[in-house]
Amino acid sequence: MNLVVFTYFFRRCSLLEEYGLEESYLNRSSALHRRHYGQYFTPDNIADIMKQWVLHNLQGTRLLDPAVGLGKLVQDIPTTYDIDAYDEDLKILEANRDFFSSHSSIQLYKHDFLVDGWDKTYDGIICNPPYIPFRNEDEKEIYLNLFRQNMGVSLSTYTNLYGLFILKALHQLDENGRAAFIVPSDFLNARYGTKIKEYLLQDSSLELIINTDIQMGWFKGAATTSSLLLFDKSNRSDTIEFIRTQSNEELQQAATYMLSDRNKPLGIIHHRQDLVPADKWRLHFYQEDQKRFKNVQPLNHFAAAKHGIKTGSNQYFCFNNSKMRQWNIGKQHFLPCISKSAQLKNPFFTYIDYKQLMQNDEQMLLLYADDEQLENHALVQYLEDGKAHRVDQRHLIRSRKPWYRYPVLDAAPILVSVFNRKHIQFVRNKTNVRHLDQLIGIYLYEEYEEDADLFMAYFLSDRAQELMANPHKEYGKDLKKLEPKDLNSSLVLDVQALSEEQKQEIRSLYERIEYLTTHDGDQRELEHHYQLLNEFFHDWIQPYEEEAGHN
Repeated sequence: MNLVVFTYFFRRCSLLEEYGLEESYLNRSSALHRRHYGQYFTPDNIADIMKQWVLHNLQGTRLLDPAVGLGKLVQDIPTTYDIDAYDEDLKILEANRDFFSSHSSIQLYKHDFLVDGWDKTYDGIICNPPYIPFRNEDEKEIYLNLFRQNMGVSLSTYTNLYGLFILKALHQLDENGRAAFIVPSDFLNARYGTKIKEYLLQDSSLELIINTDIQMGWFKGAATTSSLLLFDKSNRSDTIEFIRTQSNEELQQAATYMLSDRNKPLGIIHHRQDLVPADKWRLHFYQEDQKRFKNVQPLNHFAAAKHGIKTGSNQYFCFNNSKMRQWNIGKQHFLPCISKSAQLKNPFFTYIDYKQLMQNDEQMLLLYADDEQLENHALVQYLEDGKAHRVDQRHLIRSRKPWYRYPVLDAAPILVSVFNRKHIQFVRNKTNVRHLDQLIGIYLYEEYEEDADLFMAYFLSDRAQELMANPHKEYGKDLKKLEPKDLNSSLVLDVQALSEEQKQEIRSLYERIEYLTTHDGDQRELEHHYQLLNEFFHDWIQPYEEEAGHN
């Protein structure tokens, strides 16, 4: 067997062994146990990238893994390095006992890293920290006091433990050290992340943040986007580069780029002095695109995006025809409503759609009782049943007076689904039907109400999907969540920049698309009109540099 074949065979066996070990631990440990310790295993390709970064031109041999788990991040590291490895979960350490006992270069500490070893320093740190909030009040008080005493940092009580691991590890990183962390990217946008980002800017060793779109699925069972944070204290620069990856190929490209001279940026570079800790840093993966397009404005220049009606219990307050007959409550006690985004099948919602959904026995009725209606026996009986089942004690409901009354918004002309996958769902509401909190309503200011179709035409375009693809939060399986505040800051068509001829051109295309959609028209003609609409917005909303290049 030649050396190349032997090396491949050895690595292949090693990967199979790691996979078997991980699967064995998953089978032998309960999900509750893993959640308690915030355990999510690092994918092999991510582990390799992290090791490459830390060991690249490293000055020194002292390494640290603050949350070693099954040891994936320290496997295959040459024995010339001395590694301190921490983990307080004895069960996971026992699962890979043979590995730890056979590597004399690894010093295993069966302790809580956040409590121990504050005075030690390391040349390289590699870490996949636990992803959990504080587990109890005592733990929270102990940890927060330790960080105040040792680092002079007052952290939010909502800080996730992975944020504490980042800060303490950086505190212990040598002046010429390198570090790599794989963490959820929540802190980039969350309020509790402000203090963490403030420290990262002061420390000035963070060089790269490589973010992944959720569909890449770096962590099994973790419903969040992930980020690689790469630090180099030997080369403190005044910039941070934000790199967004959407495929394994792009991730590998980023891995190659990070070890190069990086003369030609792969991502978007921001000067530290321009970064504000309280801002949402996830936008920095996209923000350059937003700044460079012409003929757009933030949505809040023309409209306000607002959550739908929050009942506190849609199951209780929403009715279909069957439930209404069951309780013998009259229609005068209900408001027409869209109770969930799945009821919207195409970009135009009409009274015909509403009637069809009612006939299909969908929940399209919202119970709304005022004081004058409380003489109705059936209604009173239903409210009493709600109290008997403690509906009045639910979180959003118990502070309301009376408990069954909630704020009601008018019907919105344009609806947006809160949860989306590949594309953001926009719907033109042609009715006076209200919406619940699975949807966001876009309420145009009075002077722009007549432009609702122009805005909707833009929302139907690929350019809108491109410029508005900045979700507030991301979940598993490509699921993205939008918040009204994110929509309000998203870039939309600047209708004020359009000539009357352009407005007429847009309306003509849009009206034909609406007609073909609502009347089951010819699919080829519909696709043709979508193509023409896309071409219009692609030509009209162009990057400034492309415009300059044509002059």
